[in-house]
Amino acid sequence: MNWPNTFFLTFALLSCLFVMVRIERRWWFMGALFYVLPVLLLMALWAGITASWPEVGLAAIFAAVLGGLWWLVWGRYVKPADSSGIRVWGQDAVPKPKAALQAEIERLKEEKARLEEELRKLRSGKSE
Repeated sequence: MNWPNTFFLTFALLSCLFVMVRIERRWWFMGALFYVLPVLLLMALWAGITASWPEVGLAAIFAAVLGGLWWLVWGRYVKPADSSGIRVWGQDAVPKPKAALQAEIERLKEEKARLEEELRKLRSGKSE
């Protein structure tokens, strides 16, 4: 029995548990497919090649006990993961500057009135 291997395998299994607890509920299959499944497959491959099944079994027992203790003490109180609070720079809706737009509208109204007055003078000057 190789104890460093057993501790490493226990750590790997506990990391799988922590990832699955902290992943957002609607994306659990992504964590299972891209993290947990590869860890388990590599663990089974390693155990099959090196005939280290007792270490894997003991690591699974240790991980179950430690994971269960962690869940009883602290894990039940962990809030489910939620990505709704994530803010990405550059993707936020920019608030419209209302004061600047109102000032521009007023300036354009004044310019329109001035141009209409000038047009009226030109038309009255041609008709005389």
